This record gives sequence, C-alpha cells and structure tokens, in this order.
Amino acid sequence: MGASDLFAALAINPAVILSIGAALIALVPNAQAQLRRPLMLAVVAISAFQLTRLGLGTWGDLVIFGEPVTMLRIDPLARMFAVVFHIAAALLIIYGWHVRDRAQDFATLAYPAAALGGVTSGDLVTLFVWWEVAAITSVFLIWAPGTRSTFLSGMRYLMIQVFSGTLLLAGVVLTYRETGSLAFNEIGLTDETGAIKASGLAMFVAFGVKAAFPLLHNWVQDAYPKSTLTGTIVLSIFTTKLAVASLARGFAAEPALIYIGAVMTIFPIFFALIENDLRKVLCYSINNQVGFMVCAIGFGTINGAAGYAFGNIIFEGLLMMALGAAVFRTGTSMATELGGLYRTMPLTMGLCIVGALSISAFPGTLGFVAKGLIIDAAAESHNLWIWLVLLFASAGVLEHAGIKIPFFTFFAHDSGKRPQEAPTHMLIAMGLAAFLCIFFGVQPQYLYALMPEPEALADYHSYTPYHVIEQLQLLVWATIAFGVLKVMKWYPAEIPSTNLDTDWFYRIPGRGLLFWAVDATKAVWSIAWEGMRVRFNDAMARIYAVHGPEGQLARAWPIGFMALSVAATLALALVFALAV
Repeated sequence: MGASDLFAALAINPAVILSIGAALIALVPNAQAQLRRPLMLAVVAISAFQLTRLGLGTWGDLVIFGEPVTMLRIDPLARMFAVVFHIAAALLIIYGWHVRDRAQDFATLAYPAAALGGVTSGDLVTLFVWWEVAAITSVFLIWAPGTRSTFLSGMRYLMIQVFSGTLLLAGVVLTYRETGSLAFNEIGLTDETGAIKASGLAMFVAFGVKAAFPLLHNWVQDAYPKSTLTGTIVLSIFTTKLAVASLARGFAAEPALIYIGAVMTIFPIFFALIENDLRKVLCYSINNQVGFMVCAIGFGTINGAAGYAFGNIIFEGLLMMALGAAVFRTGTSMATELGGLYRTMPLTMGLCIVGALSISAFPGTLGFVAKGLIIDAAAESHNLWIWLVLLFASAGVLEHAGIKIPFFTFFAHDSGKRPQEAPTHMLIAMGLAAFLCIFFGVQPQYLYALMPEPEALADYHSYTPYHVIEQLQLLVWATIAFGVLKVMKWYPAEIPSTNLDTDWFYRIPGRGLLFWAVDATKAVWSIAWEGMRVRFNDAMARIYAVHGPEGQLARAWPIGFMALSVAATLALALVFALAV
C-alpha cells in the first residue's frame, strides 16, 4: 500500500470530510466565531453530497501490514444510519447557532464524524479507530462547562469508553486469531458447538458498554446532563446508535439480546418516573429506547432496529431540543422549578408535543410506523412474556417521556416564570424535526425504502385496523392511568432529590475499595522493599568482605602460586580443545 492509495481512500470518505472540517473549524479565531456555524453546515452538506454520490459499495480496499482492510463500506444498513446522522448533525448545528465555543463547535462535527466512520467501517481495525475517536471527541462536550463536577464526570465517562475500546481491541485480536480475517461481518456469541467464543464475548460486552446495557448504563445519566444544553443533545444521539449499528451487524438474531433489550426497556421507566431533573428523565429514556432496538436485533428484525434508531434520533432529539429551549430561557431543568411555560412559549410547547406523540408511537407519527415493526416481531416470535414486556414498556414511554416532559415543563403547577419564546434558530431546528416526525408518519414508504431489507416490507402495512386500534388502546389506557394516579396523588411527587442508581456501587464503596487497595499496595510494597533492602545490604556486605580492600581476593599472592594457576588454566584449555 502506497501513501497515495491511503490518501485516496481517506479523501472520498464522508467521515473524513467531516473530521477535516471539524479541524478547520477549530482554527477559526474567536474574533470570527460567528462564521463557524455556517461553515459547519457547509461541511455537513459536502459530506452528505459525497455520501449520495458514492451510493452503495465498498471503497478503500487496502493492504496494511499484509492484511486486507476495507475502510469504507456503504451498504443499506450503514446508509440508513449515515443518512440520519447527517440529518441530526445539520439540525444540531442550526439549534446551537448561538454557541461561540471553539471546543463545542469542534466536537459537534468531529463526534458525529467518528460515529459515521464507525457505522461505515468495513473492517474491525477501522471500526476500532473510529470507536476510540468517538470517545475522545465526545468528552470535550462534557468538559465544555469547565467545572470540577463536569471534569470528574468526563473522566468517568472517558474511563468507561476506553474500557469499551479495550474490550473491542481484545475482540479484534481474538477474532483475527480464530478466523484469520479482519472483516467486520457477522461475529456471533457462540461457535458451531454452542460454546461461547472469547472473541464474541469480548466484542459483545464492548458493544454493550456503548449501548448502555443494564448495569453498564449509568454513564449516560452521569455524563450527558452535565454537558451544556446543546452538548447534551449531541451526546444523546451518536454513541448509543453507533453501538446499535455494530450490534446489528455483528450479533443479529442473537437470543441473549432479546432478554437484555427487554430489561433495558423496563428498568429506566421507574427511575424516570421519580427523577426531578427532566434532562435525566430523557437520559433514562435513551436507555429505554435503545432497549427496543436491542430487542429487535435479538429477534433478527434489523429493519425494526435500524428504523427505530432512525426515528428515535429525530423524535427524541426533538424532545431534547424542546426541553433545552425551556432550560435556555429559564436556567433550570428541574420539574419542581418549571411549569406554566405554555403561556409565553407556545411554539416550543407545540413542537414538544409533536415529539412526545412520536416517541409514544401515536398513529400518524414516525414513532408509530417504526415501533410497529418491533412489536410485530415480538408477536410473531410467539414469546408472550417479551411481547407483554414491550407493550408495558411502550406504555411506560408515554408516561415518562410522552406525558411527563411536556406536562411538567409547560403545564403542571405555575412556576411564575414568563420567559420569552425560544430563539428563532432553535424553533427552526425543532420545526424541521417535527416536520420529519409527521412526514415519515404519514408517508412511511420513504422510511421503509431506506431500510436494510426493504424487500421484507413489501407486504407490510403500518395502518391496518389492528395496528391502529392496538396502539390507540395502549395510549388511551396509559393516559387514563396517568390521570388517575395524579388525581389520587399516587403519582411520584416531583421533589428536589438525588436518586441513587447502580453507579453508587462504584462511586462510593467502589472508590473506597480502590483507596483501600492503593493503601494496601503501598503497605505491601513498603514491607517488600524493606525486606529487599535488608537482603541487598547483606549481599553487598558479603561481596565487600571478599572483594573489598581487606578481602581475600584483594591480598597479595606468591608468584609461584600465580604461575601454577596460569599453567593449570592453560592445561584445562588444552584438554577442552582436544576433546572438542
């Protein structure tokens, strides 16, 4: 492979175009900071044009250190994620038009670029490189506020992401040893005999960490809400969806994912219901929503997983943007300090409701036409309990995201705040996202045409009477349940509090255990060093006794003895030479 081949492979890659654009944007001085966002939008447009121009296929087939790699692969699965990543990047740039921070502007392009590079990787080495770039670039968004709290949170986030990358690298090495190939295709968790493969397990956990599997999920709630308003929205989109795309490619139809995904859809609901910080509520919603995607991958419904990921990026991004606009105007995301904002922010309220309806899978919205594929796959699997769990989780989505976010932000009690409507650029971004939620909801054929396996949807119809009635029943009863709980005062009260999650175990006792381990290591080392020091001194004393000025080897020897020693040495050498 020559340098020209590598340069040509990089030059045509849309992810590299975004990365170069991010680096150039970072060079724009603060005196001309207002130029960054228009330039960022232009870079996204160039990258999207290049994605469209290339179409489907592979590029960058090179040989590095004797091993073939494919640096760019755009197949239907990669294309679907690549398209929505470009849409999201453009909307986020418009939404954050007011931002004048160099680090945030850089990360807002470089981070989506890394995620784009990951989903379009054709080999495991390229995936690993983009995987790590995504971790490094995203942490700048967490550090952006510049406080000690965000610094510590960013370090914890980086530690977890690097741990995921380490597992991925181990999986790459083990996979190459087992197969002799670096191609990123089906990996599988088990071999032909049903035994778990070390390579598959390492990569499964690596993807699971980034997808926020249960007990590995806390970095989302710990890190995302501590970023800036725009940073939180950027972070909420790309990392977990990169993991979903990787799981879909490497572990399709893996049964374990059905149960992991089902758990992911359930447990965040209860945390979200009692959480006072609405930004954290939406972070728990990320866990819940990714659970639906993971479950779909387990069923082998890649259309459902990719379609729902596409939709979630848009409608959950819309909810994040609407809440962010309210926080931008009021300075708080606490449910106890919000409410009554519909009086002065009616446009933001209306757009938020569109996002709430879509995430709740209301007929006529993007969420309905995407989630139906997953619910149908669960029903067709004849797994009654998983189907019931997904229905319950769908009702829970309505409770904590579809109702709680707009209700406590814009209605509920009157907080007395009368902020201005959201800035124009935020309304434009939210309006475009809301348009997409409705457009794809009423014209699902355009969404289905993008899916990885469109032929499987040839006879599928979203708006059958059964689908519509089933979903309306679910939404109506869930809404009634919310009303009854509020009237009976059984709904968890919104109170200023800090809710403990499983991260408590590594942040409190885990930290204590770490400090104890450090102190114990120091004590053991001190004891070991003292023992080695004593033995070293004894050895040096013995050497000194023999070789020192008063030692036996230092005294004078008679000439005859020395002559005899030399003769004996020469005789020994002669005998050895003759023997050989």
